[in-house]
Amino acid sequence: MAKAKAAPKRPAGVGPAATWDGEVWREGEFWFDEVAADKAAGFFPKYLRLSEGEWAGQPFHLAGWQENDIIRPLFGWKCADGTRRYRRCFVWVPRKNGKTELAAGVALLALLGDGEPAGQVFSIASDASQAALVFTKATNMVARSPWMSENLTSLKNSIYCPQLNASFRPLSGKPTGKHGLSMSGLVGDEIHEWRSGDLYTFVHDSAAARRQPIEFLISTAGTKGTHGEEVYEECVRIKSGEVEDPSTLVVIYAADAEDDWTKPEVWAKANPNLNVSVKLEGPSGLAAACRLAQQLPRLENDFKRYRLNMWTEQAVRWLPIAGIDDEGRRFGWDHCVGPVSWQAMEASLFGRRAFGGLDLSATQDLSAWVLWFPGEDPNDLPKVLARFFKPADLIKAHTKRDRVPYDRWVQEGALIATPGNVIDYAFIREQIFRDAERYRIANIGIDRWNATQMSVELMQEGLPVEFFGQGFASLSAPSKELERLVLSNGFEHGGHPILRRHAQAVAVETDAAGNIKPAKSKSAQRIDGIAGLVTAIGVSDKDQGPAPVSPWEDPNFSIGAA
Repeated sequence: MAKAKAAPKRPAGVGPAATWDGEVWREGEFWFDEVAADKAAGFFPKYLRLSEGEWAGQPFHLAGWQENDIIRPLFGWKCADGTRRYRRCFVWVPRKNGKTELAAGVALLALLGDGEPAGQVFSIASDASQAALVFTKATNMVARSPWMSENLTSLKNSIYCPQLNASFRPLSGKPTGKHGLSMSGLVGDEIHEWRSGDLYTFVHDSAAARRQPIEFLISTAGTKGTHGEEVYEECVRIKSGEVEDPSTLVVIYAADAEDDWTKPEVWAKANPNLNVSVKLEGPSGLAAACRLAQQLPRLENDFKRYRLNMWTEQAVRWLPIAGIDDEGRRFGWDHCVGPVSWQAMEASLFGRRAFGGLDLSATQDLSAWVLWFPGEDPNDLPKVLARFFKPADLIKAHTKRDRVPYDRWVQEGALIATPGNVIDYAFIREQIFRDAERYRIANIGIDRWNATQMSVELMQEGLPVEFFGQGFASLSAPSKELERLVLSNGFEHGGHPILRRHAQAVAVETDAAGNIKPAKSKSAQRIDGIAGLVTAIGVSDKDQGPAPVSPWEDPNFSIGAA
């Protein structure tokens, strides 16, 4: 009777749960094909060249974590019939760790490795530009590789292999109009941005006729409460064994919720390519990004999501009230008071050009009318004049209800009490008219909701009014400008107590494209003053300046020789 072979050294890609049966490593009904694993790992440096950056044109040598945690197990583990065990692989890893480059290489391996006749490999994402990222990297790899460029044809929207009649191309959007697919390979990019799983499900289901289709899905973390988080939670349950899915390989590099996100050892835990593609020092390194995130609360969530792969809430505290940078410079809201108090601001700005932002409450809460005065010369910082309104009959009750000193603010003149127990729009309108007599109001931004009548009345009196959208498209640019000004102590607000309270309370939400806007529903308290201020800055940003004086009205204009 033949004696069983002694167990050799456990090969890379074989986890501790596998056992040696005398011939191969096994894990339940599955066995590890070391030859297939070697070929898959060897495909990268033999046939692929890196596509960009300092390593462009060099052979694609896999990092240890890429080879041992992903490629070798993904292509080495087999079912009893010799087909691949893993049909899906999810990789969750922070940005800059080379995941898109790896995905491009996997796409080309899926196109060529199985020799699948008429194979169809797809790259999918939330939009066309994102789906094209992996495809573009693959195209660049093909162009840089002598063997690839000789055997593959790169077209505008596909990479074609004539010998197999197989192709790789990007897809995006909805399943509509994408019938007739027969997927043999799939790469999904940035799952945290997917609005739904409709396109993925459609392409996934098209693989029914394929013998061993393969899916490679990559992403960083995103915001909670999204489709991406649902997918991530499924991955966590698969990895932990709570959900039994032996055909799915899950690889996660991330900081845990209880980790101190400011510590270098936590950065190393989450970034397997640290000190390779992920830099520790330098202007774009982890250390600099972490310092900035500690100074600006909004960037803390960005740092956690994109640099540490941690899922965060969509809204986060936004504006720093008081901070100190690495050079000892003080910055923040409290350092933007300026030499003129909010009480004296009104008189000091008489006759100056201004832009208004009007944020009206429905019936009983605060309404805000905020004027933004651009600087008149390079040494003159922009100024803010804020007015707040609340029904007089509710001041006492709401002071107790909200634990907010409305009564004291009325006494100080920071809050204007309007007659009655509901907000008096006519009172606010008259205040705007009085301000229009004091200042040269160039434009007024108003949220269309709840303000149509007010807008009509203002325009009837000759005031310029613009309906200013409250979505990311309209609010992101002025929000980022306000953030910049707070960080650089670049404007003066006089220390208005209500405006300061709103600056303390305001949360900001971020979309997948990195746009931001104040989040009223997710802020701790009222933020009407900041909402009005952002709107005022927004309409001022669109301004082209005062119209030029007609030459016939210009006393310095003349025709002919002097």
